[in-house]
Amino acid sequence: MKVALCGLGEIGQIHLRAIRESGHELVGVLELNRRLAVESVGDEVPIHTEVMEMVELTEPDVVDICLPHHLHVPIAVAALEAGADVLLEKPMAIDLAGCDEIIAAAEAFDHRVGISHNQIHFAPHRRLRELIDAGRLGQIRAIYERLWMGGKYGGWREDSSQVGGGLLMDAGVHRVYMAEYLGGPVETVTAVMDNPRAEDAFAITLGYESGAIGVIQGGYHGPDGVFDDRIEIQATEAMVEILGCEAFFEGDLEGELRLRHRIGGEWVDDPVTGHWDESVIASVQSVLADLAAGREPEVGLREGRSAVAVVEAAYRSAETGRTIRISELEERNS
Repeated sequence: MKVALCGLGEIGQIHLRAIRESGHELVGVLELNRRLAVESVGDEVPIHTEVMEMVELTEPDVVDICLPHHLHVPIAVAALEAGADVLLEKPMAIDLAGCDEIIAAAEAFDHRVGISHNQIHFAPHRRLRELIDAGRLGQIRAIYERLWMGGKYGGWREDSSQVGGGLLMDAGVHRVYMAEYLGGPVETVTAVMDNPRAEDAFAITLGYESGAIGVIQGGYHGPDGVFDDRIEIQATEAMVEILGCEAFFEGDLEGELRLRHRIGGEWVDDPVTGHWDESVIASVQSVLADLAAGREPEVGLREGRSAVAVVEAAYRSAETGRTIRISELEERNS
């Protein structure tokens, strides 16, 4: 396939590597920072600053979008209208209306959209999903996830109007889609935040359709250098701990075991390991492989929209002090 890449920031650089290693053809890049673009691709492919120009000149099969969140909808819709499939970085959009606009365009122009929920491709997370599917954990009763950080990201990610919210809509989206990947559909959301839609700290309780309970906590208020994104599960036949896809705490944990579980009466260190950039590369290449084969991507429109729905429910809960049912959002959106 011919692939055009929009955005060469931190995550765009990993997408660039994934495309190059995938065997697909990179036919153009969209990047306003000319110096960054030249450093990234040199004279390998044309560099563009306007998306429609890039699409018209390169005629890509897939447009890969690694841009600030508020640009996801207009760029995705433009790519779909021009006849390309789309690969979108998380989140799918900054609200459900944006998700539905992308869905409508995909249906109208008969093209596919894949979402890079990269942490489902983190090897310990995949291994845990295998254990769940094999019935090794029994019934999941509780899932706890945390995202403790020391300091904010810079640039556009400090602007809530571009992010679509605060920490929850930024790095917190990883915790949301992982909660659904491991626990299944969410029915209710209850949340408290310091400043909803521009939050630096949040705590969310999820009520799963299965009857399980989930908790997600996040905050920027740790010491410098902290990024701790652990997951714990309590189930009828097992306990599980995962250190995290990007986790470190005042030191590099590269190469350390990431998954521990207590199945059959004793704690065992599972030998599976992984790293953040590997999960991104696997996610990008998985979507490209599905699109090349004419399949619906493993993480597609339904999964992307579902994660945004949980985030929106959390914002509404924090603003109103009520527990929000996901079905309420569908009623308001219909």
